[in-house]
Amino acid sequence: MALYMRGLKRFSGLVSVLIALLAPSALAAQPATTNYQLNSYGFGSGGTANSGTSNYSLEGITGEVGGQNTSTTNFTAKPGFVETQQANVPKITLTNPSNNYDKLKFVIDQQNNPTDTKYALQVSTTSNFSSNITYVKSDLTLGASLATADYQTYTVWGGASGGNIIGLASNTTYYIRAKATQGQFTESGYGPSSSATTAGQQITFCTYSSGGSGVCGGSNAVSFPNLLANTVTNSSQNINVTFDTNANSGGNVYIYSSNGALKSTSFPGSPITSASGNLSSASQGYGAQIASVSQLTKMPPYDQGGNTVGILSTNVNTILTSSVPVAAGTATIQLQAKPSQTSPSAADYADILTLIAAASF
Repeated sequence: MALYMRGLKRFSGLVSVLIALLAPSALAAQPATTNYQLNSYGFGSGGTANSGTSNYSLEGITGEVGGQNTSTTNFTAKPGFVETQQANVPKITLTNPSNNYDKLKFVIDQQNNPTDTKYALQVSTTSNFSSNITYVKSDLTLGASLATADYQTYTVWGGASGGNIIGLASNTTYYIRAKATQGQFTESGYGPSSSATTAGQQITFCTYSSGGSGVCGGSNAVSFPNLLANTVTNSSQNINVTFDTNANSGGNVYIYSSNGALKSTSFPGSPITSASGNLSSASQGYGAQIASVSQLTKMPPYDQGGNTVGILSTNVNTILTSSVPVAAGTATIQLQAKPSQTSPSAADYADILTLIAAASF
């Protein structure tokens, strides 16, 4: 490439110089290697650096192609000086590790951005983000607009542990992607997206006796062997409970009795009445205690051992509880009875117990 100067003339004391860039007579090959080729290059003619008002700032350069993307399916390149200032495009993952129905977990991959880099998170229910676009707000809910306060650092977004987007619809697939900014003129484009699906609201509850098949759906019959006067007797079978729910606040298991006592049709006026307390020192009684529990919490007065039982009344009482989602919760409930010296002898003492489970969605 040659540089020529010509046409130097004087007009009214002014000097004008015309500079022309002349292309060589033969086109030179563009710079290239085995893997890359530079298709074009040029010289900028100037620009502006950090022009601004109280609300806006502008940095640009003229003489280069700007705002035109060269892209493939997986990559996009933008030419020009400003693009070299951009933050690295972040990645993000979205999962549902706890089978939640109203929240999903995200973790940002910073891609080596500085620690003061801030990230904005865009969410959609369409894979190409063509509609239903929302943004993760600073309180981890979704909103229709993106505000400056919704750009947060990696640490605020939960760091390596990530965070949970809350208030989502159940049984819905969500897509998420992130962009980064660090200071002025550095905001990147959105990175690759990740998706996850919220579950439906779920609760599973089952009761069965240890004397049946030993699985949910087996026998619900519980019996006592011979009841002896002034003697505490355990039931021959226990009541087994399974309870699962993905409710955010867990749930409860309740119990109540049809009779509030073991009653005989032959002697309806002489029941073995249920009450809370130590049957060893009581003249008579009937009640329940929790023999074992997993993923659930025993509730008083059913949380005692030995011969101390909780009342089985006609009122509904909480026997098991959890304040968090329950996975594979189990419990074993044992019944105990003690006839008095004056209790009539009969073979038909009976009661009906009802257990109910409720989730706190």
